[in-house]
Amino acid sequence: MTPNEKAKERGVPPLPLREAGKTSGDKAVGKPPLGRHAFRPRNVVSFLLALVVLFLVSRQLLGVDWGQVWASIREANGWLFALAFLVFYCSYPLRALRWKRLLNNIGYGGVAGQPTGQPIPSVSGLTRIMYLAWFANCVTVARLGDVYRGYLLKREAGVSFTATFGTVLTERLLDLVVLVAMVGVGVLVVFHGTLPPEVALPLLIGVIASVLGILGLLSVRRFRRTLDQLVPERFRAYYTSLEHGLVDSFRHLPPLVVYSVIGWLLEGTTLYLTAAAVGTPVSVAGALVVALLGSLLTTIPFTPGGLGFTEAGLVLLLGWLGLDASTAGAVTLLFRLINYWSIVVLGFALYIFHGFARTRQGARGTS
Repeated sequence: MTPNEKAKERGVPPLPLREAGKTSGDKAVGKPPLGRHAFRPRNVVSFLLALVVLFLVSRQLLGVDWGQVWASIREANGWLFALAFLVFYCSYPLRALRWKRLLNNIGYGGVAGQPTGQPIPSVSGLTRIMYLAWFANCVTVARLGDVYRGYLLKREAGVSFTATFGTVLTERLLDLVVLVAMVGVGVLVVFHGTLPPEVALPLLIGVIASVLGILGLLSVRRFRRTLDQLVPERFRAYYTSLEHGLVDSFRHLPPLVVYSVIGWLLEGTTLYLTAAAVGTPVSVAGALVVALLGSLLTTIPFTPGGLGFTEAGLVLLLGWLGLDASTAGAVTLLFRLINYWSIVVLGFALYIFHGFARTRQGARGTS
C-alpha cells in the first residue's frame, strides 16, 4: 500500500503529487545539496580539528609510536588486507537487499514475481545510492547522508522522500538493536561479563537508545490515529507518509534481522582479517566486539564519520584484547582505511561521475 493509499484509508489528506512519489521524472527536485554542505567552513574545520586531535591523543595519551605503526603497516600481508577490503564491501549489496525489503514492505517495488506499487531501482542501483549516502556521512557532520539517501531515491525513482526517510529510520533502529544484542553476547565471551568503564559507557548509551527507539516505535504504532490528529493539518499528510515508512516497514521481521546480523558479522570479519594482516590476530569474538563498538563511535555527530573519536576508541579497545598501542594503531589505521578513507575517495569519484552522468542525461532530454 502506497503512502497516499494509506492516508486515504485513515482519512488523512493525500500528499501533494510531488511528495507522493508519482512524478515521472526528477526535473523539479533540484540540484544535489551535498557539495554545499561538505565544503561549508564549519564542516571543513571539524574535519581538520579531528585530525589534529587524533594525532595529539594518539601520541600523548595512548602512547602510539608512529615509527612502529608505519613499520607494521609496511610489513602487513597485502592479500589478507585485500580480502578484508573485499569482505567489507560485500556488506553494501547485503544492506541494499535489506533496504529493498523495507521498501517492499511499504508498497514500493514488490518481491520477485509479485510486483506491487511503484517500481524502485535494482539492488545494484540501491547499492549505489547507499554508497553515496555513506560517502555523505563520511564528509559531513550530523549524518547528512541519511537524508541524502532519501533525496537520491526520490530523484531517481520518484519515491516519497518522507516514506523513504521512514525506512531509513527503521534501518537505523534495527541496526542499533541488533548491534547492541551482538555486543552484549560478545562481551560475555571476551570480557567474561566484566566491562572496562570505556566499553560500558558506549554500550550503555546503545542500550538506552535501543530501548527508547523500540518504545517510541511501539507508541507510534499504538497511538497512530491519535498522533495523526495532533499534527497540524498542513503537515499531516507528510507525517502520515513518514509514519507509514517507519512503522509499516517493520513487517516480515525475521529476514530483516538476518540481513542485519550478517552485515555486522562482515564488519567484525573485516577487523579480524585486518589484524591478521598486521600479524597480530585477535579472537573472532574480540574482533566482533571491537568492530561493533567502533561502529557506535562513528555516529558521534561532532566530526564527519566520528573521525578522531573512532580511531582513539579502537586503539583503546584493541589494547584490551592484548595489542600494544603501536600495533593497535596500525590495525586501526588499516581498518579505517577500509571503512572510512576508501569511502571518502571512491565515494567522491562516484559522486562526480554520477553528477556528470545526470548532466549528460539532462542535456539529451532537452535536445
